[in-house]
Amino acid sequence: MLRIVRMLLATVAILAITLLFVDFTGIAARWLSFLPKIQLVPALLALNLGALCLLAVLTLVFGRVYCSVICPLGIYQDIVMRLRIWLSPKRKRRAGFFRHSPEAKKLRYGFFAMFLVLVALGLAGVIASSFAGLLDPYSAYGRMASRFALPLWRTAVVPVADMAAESGVYVLDSYPAAQPLNVAMLAVAVLTFVVVTAMAWRGGRDYCNKVCPAGTMLGLLSRFSLLKPAIDTYKCNRCGTCGRKCKASCIDTNNHSIDYSRCVVCMDCIGNCTRGAISYARRRGGTAKAAPDATRRSFMVGLAVAGGAIAARAADKATDGGLAPLKDKQRHPDAAPAVPAGAIGIGHLSSRCTACQLCVSACPEGVLRPSLSASRFMQPELVFTGGFCRPDCTECSHVCPAGAIKPVDAAEKTAIRIGRAVVDTSTCISAAYGQHCGNCARHCPAGAIQMVKGTNGNMRPSVDESVCIGCGSCEYHCPVGTAGHISSDKAAIYVEGYKVHLKS
Repeated sequence: MLRIVRMLLATVAILAITLLFVDFTGIAARWLSFLPKIQLVPALLALNLGALCLLAVLTLVFGRVYCSVICPLGIYQDIVMRLRIWLSPKRKRRAGFFRHSPEAKKLRYGFFAMFLVLVALGLAGVIASSFAGLLDPYSAYGRMASRFALPLWRTAVVPVADMAAESGVYVLDSYPAAQPLNVAMLAVAVLTFVVVTAMAWRGGRDYCNKVCPAGTMLGLLSRFSLLKPAIDTYKCNRCGTCGRKCKASCIDTNNHSIDYSRCVVCMDCIGNCTRGAISYARRRGGTAKAAPDATRRSFMVGLAVAGGAIAARAADKATDGGLAPLKDKQRHPDAAPAVPAGAIGIGHLSSRCTACQLCVSACPEGVLRPSLSASRFMQPELVFTGGFCRPDCTECSHVCPAGAIKPVDAAEKTAIRIGRAVVDTSTCISAAYGQHCGNCARHCPAGAIQMVKGTNGNMRPSVDESVCIGCGSCEYHCPVGTAGHISSDKAAIYVEGYKVHLKS
C-alpha cells in the first residue's frame, strides 16, 4: 500500500512539474509554482528557509522521500527502470536486476565537493551558478523538459489551435512561436538525458547515490531518520529478493543491514518481500521495530506535500492591437544583454540561476533565451528580435525557484529600468531616408520615444533614457530588416541592458 501511494504521488509530481514547462496559459504556474521552490538546490541558492526546513524535517522523519516523490529526475529514473522491467523476460524479472554494493564514497563525495566549490565560486561572482546547476537534479530535468517535452507539446498543440481557430475559438492561437535552435543547450540536454538514462537502466539509482549533490546532502540526514525500512531477522530467510529488487543497491541481505544514506524509501523491498520480513518502522535505541498503522497514515500525510492540484483552462494572451507579426531580425552583436525585471542585475542573476529553463519555458512572449556566453552559460537573457517584454507580464519572476529573479508585480516592474533604447540613425528609415515611420514611438508603452527633427531635416527617434524601461517593444516593431530597399538585417533601434537595474 505504501508503495502504491508513493508511486501515485510521484506520478502527480512529475506530471505537474512537466506541465510547468509546457503550459503557455500561466494557469499551471499560478497553482503549481510551489513545486520548483521546494526543490533542494534552488531552495538552497534562494535561501528559502521555509523549503529547506520542510525538506530537512521530511528527511529526518521519513528518510529520503524527496528523491522518490518530489525530485523529478529521481522519478524519471524510476520510469526508466520500470520500462526496463516491462521489456525484460519474466525469468529476468523474477531474478531481479540489482545486487548489493558498497557505498562509492570517493565518487559520491568527490562530486559533492565539486558541487560545493562551484556553488561557492558562483555566489562569489567568479563563475555563473549555472555550472553548479549542471549537477542539480531539478535543473537537469528542466533542461530535458524544455528541450524535449516542450517541442513535442508544441507539435501537438499547433494543429489543435489551427482547427479551433477555424471554428472561431482563438484561445490556443496565441501559443508562443518556437525559439531558434540553440545547439549548446540541446547538446547539454542530450548529454544529460543519455547519462542519466544509461545509469538508471544499468544501475537503478546510481546517479542519485554517486553523482547527485541533493542525494548526498539528504543522505547525510537520512542516516538519522525516525522512520525507515527495517528487516525482522526472525522472519527473514535470506532469500535475497529484497536486495535484488532494491534500485539503490543498499540492502545487504546476508547481514540484515540497510544503508539508509542511500535508501530512497521507494518501498519496493516491502512490496516484494513474500514473508513480510520488512516493514516501515520507527527506530528505537538503534533497533527498528514494526510501526503501527498510525505510522503509515502519518507517512502518507508527509508525502502529500509533494502533491498539487493541476488545473488547466485556457487564457487569452494580450494582443498587440491586431498587428500582423513581424519577421524575426538579427540581434545587435555588440548590445549588452538585458535580463528580466526582478533579476536586480546581471551579477545577481549569474550568482543564483541554475539554468533550469523554467522561466524560459514560462515566458509567454518567447523573448527569454538561454545565453551562450561562458560567463552566463544557459542562463536567461532577453532577446527582442521576435517579441518584446510586456510591462504587465511578470511570469518569470513568479516561477523562478532559485531567487535569481525576485517576484515583482506589474506596478513594480514598470518602475524598473532594465536597459535603454539606442538609435542607429544610419539605418533608420526616417532619419536616413526621410520616409515616414515612427513605429518605435507609437509602440513604446512607456512614452520614452519622441520623433524630433534631425540636423538633416529628417525626423528621427529621440529616447528619454530616464523614462525608457528597456522592454524592447521599439526593437521588435522596427521594420528595418523587412523594408524592401534597406539591406540591414538588424533593427535601427535596439536595447542595451544595464548591468545593475535602475529604478524610475
